Formats: sequence, structure tokens, C-alpha cells
Amino acid sequence: DLTTNTNFIANEKIKSKLLEKIKINQKYGYKLAIIRDKLKLQNIKLKEQMHNYFLTLSNNWFEYSTKQLDTLNNKYLQSLSKIDYEYYFKYYQKVQKINGKIENEIKKEYNEFEKHYLFFNEIISYIINNKQLFAYKSLKQICKIGYVIDSINSNVFFNQINTVLRYIHLDMGRVILFFIVIVLFAILDYLVYKKVYIFLKKIILKHKDSFDEILLKDLNRIRKPISFLVIIIGLRLAIEILIYPTDINDTISSIFYMLEAISIVYILFIAIDNLVFIYLNNKNDENIRKELLSLMVSITKVVIFFIGFLLILVRFGIDISGILASLGIGGLAVALAAQNTLANFFGLIKMIIDKSFSIGDWIQTDTIEGTVVKIGFISTKIRTFDNALITVPNSTLANGYIKNWNKRKIGRRIKLHLTLTYKSKKANLQNAILEIKQMLQQHPGIITNNKVDYKQINKFYEQEQKLTSFDDKYGIKTTLLVYLDKFSDSSIDILVYTFSKTTSWEEWLRVKEDVLFKIWDIIEKNQLEFAYPTQTIYLEK
Repeated sequence: DLTTNTNFIANEKIKSKLLEKIKINQKYGYKLAIIRDKLKLQNIKLKEQMHNYFLTLSNNWFEYSTKQLDTLNNKYLQSLSKIDYEYYFKYYQKVQKINGKIENEIKKEYNEFEKHYLFFNEIISYIINNKQLFAYKSLKQICKIGYVIDSINSNVFFNQINTVLRYIHLDMGRVILFFIVIVLFAILDYLVYKKVYIFLKKIILKHKDSFDEILLKDLNRIRKPISFLVIIIGLRLAIEILIYPTDINDTISSIFYMLEAISIVYILFIAIDNLVFIYLNNKNDENIRKELLSLMVSITKVVIFFIGFLLILVRFGIDISGILASLGIGGLAVALAAQNTLANFFGLIKMIIDKSFSIGDWIQTDTIEGTVVKIGFISTKIRTFDNALITVPNSTLANGYIKNWNKRKIGRRIKLHLTLTYKSKKANLQNAILEIKQMLQQHPGIITNNKVDYKQINKFYEQEQKLTSFDDKYGIKTTLLVYLDKFSDSSIDILVYTFSKTTSWEEWLRVKEDVLFKIWDIIEKNQLEFAYPTQTIYLEK
């Protein structure tokens, strides 16, 4: 303030001298000298206007509304419009090519005048067009904290107490508002932690789904960080009110920011898991690539964590450009040190693109057979049929052969060799073969070509059928063969080769059992007998 007053006094003296010189030069008719002194005077006034504008803006930024900001800008814009810019420009053009002493002073003063005039005009125009960026929108300003504090302190009783509190740099207005904010956010925390949880719990239990327990567990997990976030925000606002109008310490503010960011990242992690879980349960679609969805969820979480981490570093004033630049060099070192990890990750990508298998599929490799439980970044977990859990590197699966038993749309094979005795009559054999074939064609559990509705399976059947074998692509087998196959050493063999409609193991066993009983009935009906290994020995007399 002292410096400002000193500059103001000095400027007033300079302006007085310039006005006197202008009067003298007007008396003697020195036009160029008048222009020079007017430019000097205009430059001083313009600098004072700029100083006052920015000082007013900085001092009232917290309290100014958008309307008040418009009023300030229009006031100074009108002041600029009153300056006769063309008048000075005309004389500048006249002396531009002349190298006299006064002419050079005019050119120097004009260049300074033009620079300040255009800069000030551009700044005001920009703020007018982008006032939403400059209008302060803090909660303290919206709630008019300063006005509320002054109203409380104006009370006679509180004013007397303030005479004591001033020694510790406090007043009743800030103390009362501090406790009001603490109480309000404590109530809000109770509502979020208890009431909202109970309300959502009732909605979840109302639907009576099989995954209610999982949703309730996740809901219980997410309400704790939300409650923590409410407490942190409330505590921060209360401290800001207590030290008003001073801003909160930058280090403490950064700590609050870090805690808020960590809470939000954790909440997003749980929310993403829940949204994906609900989506999968609502869709219940076999065509959804669960492993691809799991990969996308994992990548999303990594991105959210990375963004949160970088925002915290920026808030603490750490230059992240060096960190981002070092990722190029560091990435090479990491890649060399983690070749197997990268091989497993790219193995995962290869399996997803090839659609080799999905979660829940029954697969078989050269050494492992079981059901796929989880497909991760590095490895795949397989549950064997003797209930052991095996972890297999993705690169091993990606580079080896995989037999996927679930890649069957229709048809699970039933293959039999019926061995009948050589005592069987030819006519009976032929009749049994015919009856077995007819039985299989009519059996509801056995699939035949005329029982398959290809268009219902895939609407692009006709188009795809021209390009490739539709049956082989989607795993549809309808072959039905019943033939006399061979004459073995101790039996006549009939081949029965067919497929059940179902691919489920237990259902397939039921169909197969029923087929076997029906074949048995046909064999007995045609007076045939099953053969067993026998040997006839002829002895010469």
C-alpha cells in the first residue's frame, strides 16, 4: 500500500508537469511537442487504469458475481473507447520517416501507448467472452460465508466475546459456522452410511436374485469409502471456514486432495466390478466374451489408477513430464526384464482373438483336462475333474493345441460296436439293423439332419454355407450310421454311429442309456444273441 501511494504521488507530479508543458507548447504553437506530451500523459493514465483494473479484479474475485464482473469490464472498456486512438496514429504516421529529436520521442511514446492499449483491450474482451472461467465459484462464495460471518459477529453479545477471541485470531462467526458444518456433515455421513444403505438393501432384497448376497457385500464395501469421502470434504470445508478469509495451507490442502482422490479411485473400482457383474447376470448371454470383458475391466482399473496417481503427483507440485518421458527408456528395461510376463500377456491377446476357449469351457491339452475357471493377464486357472486347480501360463496354452469340448452347438457322439454270435440268421441281422436305424431316427434325443433348424441357429446360415462348412464351423453333427461292419474272430460286428441332440454330459448319458436298452430289446426281438470271446477246438480222431 505504501509503494502504491508513493507511485500515485509521483505520477500526479509528472501529470501536472506534462499539463503545464502542454499549455506552454499550445501558447507557442508547437504541435509535435504537444502530441509528444499528450502521448506521455496518456501512457501514464493507461497504466494507472490497468493497475486499478487488475487490483480491483484480484481483491474482489472471491465476492464478484458474473453480473458484477460484467459491470467492471464494461466500465473499463468504455474508458478505453474514449481514447482517440486514430488521432495519435495519424501523427505517428506523419513522423514515421523523420529522424528528429521530437519525432523519435513521439514514435517511442506511441509504440508504448499502442502496446498497452491493445493488450488492455484484448484482456478485457477475452474476460468478457470467457467470464465463466473467471467468476469464482467456490462453496464459500456461493454460500456468502463472509456475509454470514459478519452478520453473526454484529451481535452485541458475540461482539464482546470476540474481544477475547481475537488474541487467538478467531471470532464467534467463524467458530459457530465451523461447528455447524461439522454437525451437518456428520448428519450427512449418518444418512449415507445408514439410511441410504438400508434403502438400497431393501431394493436389492426385493428382487430376490441369486446374487443378492454378493451385491450386499459390495454395497457394504462401497459405503465405507463414501462415508470417508464425506467426512474428508466436511472437515476440509470446516477448516477453510475457521481460517477464513485466509486460504488453507497448500500442503494440508494437497493431503486432503490425495485422500479424496484415493477414495474416489477405490469407489470407482468397486462400482465397475458391480456394474459388470449386474450386466452379466441381466444379459445371461452365452455369446458375451467374459474373458474379454474381464480384460477390459482390468485395463480400465489400471487407467483409473494411473490417472489418479498422476493427478496426486501434479497436486503436490511434481513435474510429471519427466516421469512420462522416462517411461520410454524405462519401458525398454522393463520389457527386457519381463519377457515371460509379456509373452503371457500376448498369449492372452492371441487366445481372445482366436476365441480358443471361454470361461466355463471344458478343454483338453496334451497334459491337462478340465474346466476353465479364470483367464488372467498372466495365467489361466483350470479346475480338473478330480477337483484340483491348475494354473497354466497363457503362453503355454497359446502355443499348444487345445481341444475345446464346448465348441459344439448340437451333437455328442455315441459310437457302439454290437457283437452278435455266428449263429445269427442273415434275415434277422438285416431286420435288426433296419429297426435300430429307424429307432435312432425317431428317437427324440438323437439328432438327424431333418431335425436341425439352421436358420434359427444363425440367420446368416445361407450366406455362410456358401463360404464354409456351417456344420464344422459351429459344431453341428447329424451323422447316423448303422451298418454291418465286420466279421471278427468270435462275433459279427454291427457299427452304430450317431449323435445326441444335447452336448451336456449327464443328458448325453441318459440318452445313451435309453438307446442301449432299446437296442437290447431289438436284439432280443429278432432272436439274436450278443457274442462274447469264444474259441472252438476241433480234435481229430
